[in-house]
Amino acid sequence: MPHLIAQLSDPHLRLDDEASVRGLERAAARVAALNPAAVLLTGDIADTGAPEEYEAAVRALAPIQAPVYRTAGNHDRFEERQQYVAEVEPVRLVVCDTSVPGRDDGSLDVDWIESQLEPGTPTIIAMHHPPVAMGLAWLDEIALPREQTEALAGLLRRNPQVVRVVAGHVHLAATATLGGCSVVTCAGTHIQAVSDFDATGMVTSREEPPSVLVHAFLDDGAVITHVVPVTPA
Repeated sequence: MPHLIAQLSDPHLRLDDEASVRGLERAAARVAALNPAAVLLTGDIADTGAPEEYEAAVRALAPIQAPVYRTAGNHDRFEERQQYVAEVEPVRLVVCDTSVPGRDDGSLDVDWIESQLEPGTPTIIAMHHPPVAMGLAWLDEIALPREQTEALAGLLRRNPQVVRVVAGHVHLAATATLGGCSVVTCAGTHIQAVSDFDATGMVTSREEPPSVLVHAFLDDGAVITHVVPVTPA
């Protein structure tokens, strides 16, 4: 049986937006049915950062029996940095906090990441802001600094045990390569971005179907990422 690690992103929960809560509930139910070993929640959990929004997230995620590892997005407001390592045998999760208080762009501590890696241990590096340009002008303006993404590329070249870099922030499922490693972004559980490459601002849709990611570690050591649709209401 594959070893499954699921990923949810960008619920943007608001108590005055019932659809955002229902979106996370439906995504959580879809993930729970897959029975993963762990779940990554890659930021923008709350929309305003109010404590009540995080309480609503805990309730929505209750059907998931696996541990949920969260990190912060630019909309989140946590008292402590959401940056740590988790072991989900045989996989190591390096969870990075790219949020910068009061800003929509991000920052990545590449030196910290390097200090958390173990040779030969399959590793997923998770963060909110993707470390690659997405070709969407509005999004690439609130990204990570180029010098940090270049440093991460070098780190990935030196550490082939990192099998995925996963992120949110985009509200779309997309893939790229950085330093020879696959980078995957997760769609939102509620509102999706429209792939308008000419737009100067974010164009969103509640009609585009949400999805979650499932990173499957196979018995032969291969890793494959599935985009799993979530049936809308």
